Amino acid sequence: MKASLEHLAKGSDAFSFEIKEVKQARFDAPYHFHPELELTLIISGEGKRFIGNQISDFSPGDLVLLGSNLPHCWQNHRKDWLTEDLEEDAAQALVIHFSADFLGEAFMNRKESAAIKSLLERAKLGFAIQGSTQDKIAREMLLLKGLAPFPRLLIFLQILHTLSTQAADLQPIESSESSYTLSTVDLERINRVYAYVIANYTHEVHLDEVAHLANMTETAFCRYFKKVTNKTFVELVTEFRIKHACQLLRSSSKPMIEICFESGFGNLSHFNKQFKQWMKMPPLQYRKLTMEWHQ
Repeated sequence: MKASLEHLAKGSDAFSFEIKEVKQARFDAPYHFHPELELTLIISGEGKRFIGNQISDFSPGDLVLLGSNLPHCWQNHRKDWLTEDLEEDAAQALVIHFSADFLGEAFMNRKESAAIKSLLERAKLGFAIQGSTQDKIAREMLLLKGLAPFPRLLIFLQILHTLSTQAADLQPIESSESSYTLSTVDLERINRVYAYVIANYTHEVHLDEVAHLANMTETAFCRYFKKVTNKTFVELVTEFRIKHACQLLRSSSKPMIEICFESGFGNLSHFNKQFKQWMKMPPLQYRKLTMEWHQ
């Protein structure tokens, strides 16, 4: 599994933005990126979304705006991967792709478009859209499907206008843009590493395989990865595993030893130590607190 550059439809006969309905048994798009911005609404399905360096749970209603070349993918919970009888439309999403100058450079440079242009520039690290804005945008996105092209364009402009004026409901997803100001070669190299971790973090991860993906020796890769991401490769894998364990602790009553192994840890003692170090509390306390929050 590697991060792939996705090519979207272009040409004089194409619309100014593209709407795509996704209906699948499970989300299966690979970790990928593209020059176009993306607005994605999850209609049904639950799991984890991977955006840049960040991992979050997603569920119906999840709404994000992603900037140009920000790598991403959505994956259903891993228990669903082994299920053969999932409904064909168990995973549904509405996805809009558009370029930063989708109505032309002159239009985006007009005074009336200044707020929208600023929004699209700030979206390079991604926004999770929350609160009342999330509900409003979700309703308007669902309306787009049945409209003729010009009314659809007007509603889409209204969506962008709303997002540009509701900064309080836009939660930045990425914490640093350092990984996305790299050269194309470096960006693709780092994305290959993240794609490998996404596919393997619940199992044994091999440093020699990752170094090979980056076309480096193991020692050179470790130095390079730390320089680019400000974290070690081991820290990255541990972060993925801890967040996976948190999801299991919140959503299941599985015994701790089972959660330990399902999250990719080799033994319970190491799991407890790493969990406490990352979450500032033992896993049993975390489970108790999350249960109290939901009561």
